[in-house]
Parts: sequence; C-alpha cells; structure tokens
Amino acid sequence: MPEIRITETELILPSLYLMQLNGGSITTSELIDKLRDIMKPTGDDLTILAGRADDKFSQKVRNLKSHNTFENYGYAKHEGKDKGFVVTNEGLQHLENNIAVLTYLLINDFTYNDISVELQQIESRKDNVKIEVFDENIIIQEGIKRIRENNVYERSKKLRDYAIKHFTIDGRISCSCCTFNFSDFYGTKIGGNFIEIHHVKPIFQYEDKNLIKTIANAVQNLTPVCSNCHRMIHKSWDKPLEISTLISNINANGVFNKP
Repeated sequence: MPEIRITETELILPSLYLMQLNGGSITTSELIDKLRDIMKPTGDDLTILAGRADDKFSQKVRNLKSHNTFENYGYAKHEGKDKGFVVTNEGLQHLENNIAVLTYLLINDFTYNDISVELQQIESRKDNVKIEVFDENIIIQEGIKRIRENNVYERSKKLRDYAIKHFTIDGRISCSCCTFNFSDFYGTKIGGNFIEIHHVKPIFQYEDKNLIKTIANAVQNLTPVCSNCHRMIHKSWDKPLEISTLISNINANGVFNKP
C-alpha cells in the first residue's frame, strides 16, 4: 500500500478527543506530543524540516492553529498560548457522533496509513449516516461490555460467527499463523470452535447498508489466530506485526509439532 501523508483534516477527531480528555482545552505543544503517541506517525511524516526542530507531523499539528482549521469547522477556538485550543459544543457533538469509530481505530493497533485513510473518509462524508463498528474484544470479554454495548456485541458476534464458518475446513479451525488448534489441545468440550479473529484492516458498517453483505465483504480482511499469536501481532503498539513476518518467525523458531 502506498504511503499516506496525513493532513490537518485527519487530525481533527483525535485532537477533539484529546481536548476532551484534557478537560476541554489543550496547548499546541501538548497536542503535538499526545497526537504523536496515539497516531504513531511513520515514514515521510517523521522527516525533520530543513532548519527546523519540527518534523512534518508536528508541523501539520501547528498548522491547525495557523490555518484556523478548528475555527473553520466551528469545532474549537484558540484562546492564547497558555490555554491553547478550547473545544466548542459543535466539536463535542462531532466527537460524540464518531467516538466509537475513533476508539476502534486507535485501540486496535492499525497502521498509521490505515488510521489516516479511515479518518479522511470520515471527515469527507457529506451525509449523516452513522458508522458502526465491530469489536472482537467484546465477544471475548462479554460480561459488562456486552450489556453496555449490546448493539456492537450483536453485530460483532455475527461477524465472528460468519468468519468462523468461513475459515472452518473439514470441521476444524486453526490459527492461521502457528496452526494451533484449541480443540486438539484442550479437548472438544472446552476448546471446540474457539478461535480469535484478527482484523487485518479496519472494518465498518454503514447504518444504511446491508449487514450480511458488509460481513461477506469484510472476511477478506479477517484471519483466525490463537490467543498467543494475536498477542504477538499486537505486541508492539506502534507497529503491529505483519502476518507473514510472524509466520516466518514461527517457522524459524517454533518448537511444538504441527499437525
């Protein structure tokens, strides 16, 4: 996938999120540091500008002030160097409308490119159709998460059930990385039909679209993995492992017998 250069537009939602977390306001310096933490910039955006201490990413953040980006949308106002950006009611509403999508993108260790692409699509939309998310973690953890986020749970369960059926071959579903099979190891009663589903790319459902069709198209960006391999993929928060890299390391170092 070609490298994506982030723009000021894609920084709007995560910036509003950080303002809210920071009590409603945030300085430019704080915003640069915290956006860098959650966005994980890579590639050309880390290039230091000639004669400057800034890289291209931090300059984009500074441009939010110099280009009046938030004011142009009515989402925040800049109230001086000490106070910085102060979120408006319109900004809080924009954040509330998209917080589920933003949280999904930021906590699932997607690449900088993937996050940038999806944020661009969100900000460029002209309609008010709600974007809905799928969250495998709700399926695994259930309990209070299922009660609080029932709609996400039901949607995610349908995706998981479809994926398990899709990836099951001759009644078996195994880790696509190490071939571990829960049923073989724990017995069918405990481990039967258990697997985790890794989202290789972000998956969204538009409220006015057919859920089954969305799920059928989404399966190409899913892969079944065991819990250990899933943790290895997400071991480094700023750079999730490619499936092919993990498989190569398993082939070179794995010690348990494959079926």
